[in-house]
Amino acid sequence: MEYFFIDVKLNWFDAQQYCRESYTDLATISSMEDLMRLKTPSPQETWIGKFDDPASWKGVMGNDSNSWRWSATGTTSPGGYQNWAADEPNNYHAINYCVYVLNGQWWDSACSQTYAFVCFSGSSQLGTKQYTLFTALKNREDARSYCRQHYTDLATIEDETENTELTTVISGHKVWIGLYREPWRWSDGSTSNFTNWAVDQPDNLEFNQHCVKVDQYLTWHDAFCYTVEFTFHCEKAMEKKLIHVAKMKLQSAADLSDPFISILNQMEEYLLNMRLTDINLKWKILPQK
Repeated sequence: MEYFFIDVKLNWFDAQQYCRESYTDLATISSMEDLMRLKTPSPQETWIGKFDDPASWKGVMGNDSNSWRWSATGTTSPGGYQNWAADEPNNYHAINYCVYVLNGQWWDSACSQTYAFVCFSGSSQLGTKQYTLFTALKNREDARSYCRQHYTDLATIEDETENTELTTVISGHKVWIGLYREPWRWSDGSTSNFTNWAVDQPDNLEFNQHCVKVDQYLTWHDAFCYTVEFTFHCEKAMEKKLIHVAKMKLQSAADLSDPFISILNQMEEYLLNMRLTDINLKWKILPQK
C-alpha cells in the first residue's frame, strides 16, 4: 500500500470521495509501521479512513461490519425487528456496544456494566425460543458465557411477539440480551484491528463524533465528520504484476541462437502487435539424449 498526503482541507466524507476518485480510498492503517509512513509536511491534524457510520447502527439493523447483530448467529435479524427506547442507541462516551432491555425497550450500554440477563433455549428460529431469567448481576461477557454453557445463548428477539414474551419473563428487571456490535470500520473494507487512540479517546462528543483524525503525535481522535475540515491521507493499492510463462519445444538441426535465424524476433513482434508488453523470449538448449 502506498500513502499520499493531500494538502486540501475537506470534511471526512468529501475526503473519502476525493481519495476514491483519484487514488484507491482514504488510508487504512494496519500497524505502527504503516502509521509512521504517513508523511505530513508540518504538524497538523489529518483524516484517515476509520469511521463508525451511524447509518449502520443508529436505530437500524444494518448489514455493515459495525452494525448490530445477535450473539447466537453473528448476524442481524432477517426481518430487521428493533424496539429502541427514545434517542437510543446513542453510543454514550463511545463505549456502548451491548444492549439491555427494560420494560420492553432496548438500550445500548457499556458491556462492562452488570445486569440480570435472559438466556434462550431451543432453536434460534423465529417463534421457537424459550426464555429464562437470571437475576444474578453479570457483565455481558460473563452472562453470554453462562447462557452458552447451560442454554443456547443470550436472548435473541426477532419480532414483537418475542419481545412481549421476554418482557413478561423479566418482570421489570433490566436484563442483557444478545444484541451487540463491533464499532469502527475502514473505508476500504479492510479488516485491520490496529488502533492508536489518544488518552480518553474515542469519546463521541455530543453523540456525533464518528470519524477519525490523526494528530501531530500520530495518536487518534474521533471527530465530527461533516462540520470540521482537515487535510488527509489517501492510499493507492500496489498493482500486482502477473507473470505468465509459456513453454514450447522445437527440434531442429539449425542453430536457433544464430542471429540470422529470427524466430524469436518474429514472435516478439507478433505479441507486441497484440498489445502485450514486458515480453522476454529466450531459447533454452536442452542436453542431447
